[in-house]
Amino acid sequence: MSGRGRYDDLSTLLYLVPFLGAFGYAIALWVQNGASALLPTSVYLTVTRDPILFILGSLAILLGVMIEVNSTEPAGRQARIASLGGTLQTIAIASMILALLSAWYANGFTDIGGTASDFIVGRYGLVFPAMMVLFSYLLTIRFKVQSVTNRNFAALVALLLVPASVYEIGKRNAPLGIGIAFILLVVGMYLYVSPHSEETPEKEE
Repeated sequence: MSGRGRYDDLSTLLYLVPFLGAFGYAIALWVQNGASALLPTSVYLTVTRDPILFILGSLAILLGVMIEVNSTEPAGRQARIASLGGTLQTIAIASMILALLSAWYANGFTDIGGTASDFIVGRYGLVFPAMMVLFSYLLTIRFKVQSVTNRNFAALVALLLVPASVYEIGKRNAPLGIGIAFILLVVGMYLYVSPHSEETPEKEE
């Protein structure tokens, strides 16, 4: 039991790496830029656009998953994997909420347009949760061909297209790129968080 507990503690610590890393980096940049009442937008964008932070955080999550699966008895691995799928989706939701709140704070809790723009431009604040959702489907073997018609898959595609809209369409027309990205963001979040209606089989005549 003690060995199992150590593995659980280690995996939990690894799941916190993306959050602790972003928080520590942001604090360091904030102090370096000078104390202020609000989080500087430049600090928010630097943290959310940092590829090294994104890669290290993603690798930490993957390593935590591997440790949990490998430390579980073969008979209990299926249940553990199903539980990990929920854990990854929880990490995705938490990271997206924290990124949105940070962007809102950087804009003084008043500028909704600036908040949405910073959230979209800070690409990894959106790509990271989308990747966690994708990984949760792959892990739990729920990502099947039939899933292309599933709301969660449509939401995932919409969220993954947000940064592509900003950087590809935005290169040619910045307002258009941000506008399309915002629409995709709203659609993706709505599809993901709205209640899912269960499909019922048609009744035979």
